[in-house]
Amino acid sequence: FFTPTAGKIGCIAKGAKRKKSAFLAPFDLLSIYDLIRIERRPGTLDILTKAERVRSFTKLREEYPRFVAGCYAADFVDQFAPEGQLIEGLYELLVAALERLESGVPVPDVVYSFEALSLRALGYLPRLRDCGVCRKAAAGPDLFFSVQDGGVLCPGCRPREQRWFPVRRTALECIARFGEGDMPKEPVKKSLVAEIRQILDACVLHHLERELSSARFLRNVITLGCP
Repeated sequence: FFTPTAGKIGCIAKGAKRKKSAFLAPFDLLSIYDLIRIERRPGTLDILTKAERVRSFTKLREEYPRFVAGCYAADFVDQFAPEGQLIEGLYELLVAALERLESGVPVPDVVYSFEALSLRALGYLPRLRDCGVCRKAAAGPDLFFSVQDGGVLCPGCRPREQRWFPVRRTALECIARFGEGDMPKEPVKKSLVAEIRQILDACVLHHLERELSSARFLRNVITLGCP
């Protein structure tokens, strides 16, 4: 479970499959529960004594692209959040993303906003407006990006090693605004969707040293242009 007060916690639900159980229904992904648990020592599972589902986001399951996006957001939190350590605001960001997906906000807008704000909360949001090497404002429409070098790079600071890729300043600015909490009035332009995905994928891969298991499904959904 991912909680607003204790971060990510592991629990064991003893007797959950019995006919007479304290658990009213099977546990499901992307649902909010009211839990009662017995805390154990660090490194062991807590004992779950009662769980009542209070919200299930059922509309997410009606559209495959939105369900994929919701699973990606949950996967993101699961992999980035340390066990038992609270990351301020991360729980609220996840719930807000699920709410926006259920309400019909375009999938790329929801996911990119969630990722940018979450990376900022985690302290991993790269430099997007000033060069990661010289710290000067990144000017010009065509720039470069390298997570290892701090983020955006101006043409004069492009590293010789092949650890960078070209980006447009409009894509970087879009992520920067998402990271500030701005939601666009119009959906992200299709010409920028794949480019923004490449930047955020590079950030996740760099910090986790592996790709999220749900990333391939999300890329397929976005590439197909699903709403």
